[in-house]
Amino acid sequence: MREYPENAFKKGYKSVYVHQISIVDTKRNKGYGSSLMECIYDIANDRGIDLIELDYWFENSVAKDFYKKQNFIKV
Repeated sequence: MREYPENAFKKGYKSVYVHQISIVDTKRNKGYGSSLMECIYDIANDRGIDLIELDYWFENSVAKDFYKKQNFIKV
């Protein structure tokens, strides 16, 4: 969980920050990543947080495609 205080330029807000997730190669494309993200969405929802932030290595096309399927947008 991250909490950003209000400042002169924007209101304060909270987010759930996903630093990294990893699914072993032999278990990919079986729904484990999506299930994990559902748990993260539930945690955020239970805490009244409507923003999930994440990052991944720029060259990680597997992560990029996965998060795109999860409807994340680049900011």
